[in-house]
Amino acid sequence: MLGLSFITILHLIIAVPLCGHVLLRKDNESVVVGWIALILLSPFLGSALYGLFGINRIERSARKLRNRAQVGARSALSAFLVPDIAKADLRLSGDATAINDLPFLPGNQVIPLMNGDMAYPAMLEAIAGAKHTIALSTYIFDYDATGQTFVAALVAAVARGVNVRVMIDDVGLHYSAHAIDEYLAKGGVATVRFIPHNLRFIRFFNLRNHRKIMVADGQVGFIGGINIRHGNMLSAKPKHPVQDIHFQVRGPVLDQMSALFEEDWEFAKKQEIDLPRWSETAAYPGLVEARLAPAGPDHRIETLQWLILGALAVSQKHVRIMTPYFIPNPNLATALCVCALRGVVVEVLLPARSNIPGFDWAMAANFEKLLAYGVRIYFSPPPFDHSKLMIVDGRWALVGSTNWDQRSLRLNFEANLECVDPALGGELERYFDGKKALARELQLQTVQATPLWMRLRNNFARLFSPYL
Repeated sequence: MLGLSFITILHLIIAVPLCGHVLLRKDNESVVVGWIALILLSPFLGSALYGLFGINRIERSARKLRNRAQVGARSALSAFLVPDIAKADLRLSGDATAINDLPFLPGNQVIPLMNGDMAYPAMLEAIAGAKHTIALSTYIFDYDATGQTFVAALVAAVARGVNVRVMIDDVGLHYSAHAIDEYLAKGGVATVRFIPHNLRFIRFFNLRNHRKIMVADGQVGFIGGINIRHGNMLSAKPKHPVQDIHFQVRGPVLDQMSALFEEDWEFAKKQEIDLPRWSETAAYPGLVEARLAPAGPDHRIETLQWLILGALAVSQKHVRIMTPYFIPNPNLATALCVCALRGVVVEVLLPARSNIPGFDWAMAANFEKLLAYGVRIYFSPPPFDHSKLMIVDGRWALVGSTNWDQRSLRLNFEANLECVDPALGGELERYFDGKKALARELQLQTVQATPLWMRLRNNFARLFSPYL
């Protein structure tokens, strides 16, 4: 028994430091889990295999060379890797249906709406003016002061003969103590829960409909990141305020938004519907070329990642990213680094503190690599900012519901709008820069001084990022 205890202790003395090395050095979560399992469950053999095949023995000497050549390498990369694409079409080859089978459509009006203070009155006005149909899809619909205002408006629309349909994700529905769909149904609103927690959908338990779309009569729509909850009404001074941005849309791209709602409704409700389409005689012409960029754990699972990679590849001067949750996978992290190495200013604006326990730790695990290659990271002060934006060179913008994490990019159903317009891009850049002016920039030296125990904690938290 004493000999067995000694062997166990010796195994742990060897294995625990190696597991720490895996957490700190490996980027791919499945690789991390695989190595740790082998090290812990195969005493001595697993440790030996990792020592032979898992550790990059040339990394230390290569790092010395890289540090000496880094400044020169950046200018060399900028000259060597970037062809003359000053006239590159930032629509990212709109006819390339391998990425997104929806076409760019001209003549759209896209208006940014800051926080619930601007978004909710515009949405309620559209509900009040609807004559035929209202289609609303949201992740969270709280039973609070704001939620009850929307319930009253939607029930009033039903009373005057409007066909109202509301789709709420089942996980998001339970953020509130009271299920608001029951109150909607009592008022005659047709409702459905997306992927309800029952045996029929048990295999999809970890999938969520994170889309936020509303279309009224096919003539006015809304898309973005704002849920329906009182915390977004900053002027009301809620207990837990949340900053965010939403977008009012008019134009032919509404047809793509309506078609997506129809698809989701048929999946969730097993009912085919036909929503009205955009009227070309509408009195709201716009100059924005736009197309819907839906994503989800179906045939669209790679859409958003490819769009983002494509935008980074053709960027020339500036990439601005706002997201509340930032854990890019190795492909996206590398693309951001390469973008910065070739001279593009890459700026990422994050909340100073997340609203999800442990998420700040998981995000911090990626900061050192990004900062080392020139990506600039800023932390905006409270209240928590839930805004989601990507702006490239002031012309191309991706807006909607997607975060920069693996839940959004692989597990959630998301809805985004890809927009090409210098005026809109400029407005969003000014919005970003205004936020950045109040933010604190993260320095590489600060990250490198992080204690070992915190780095281990952060990299361990990163393993659970798809489930946070």
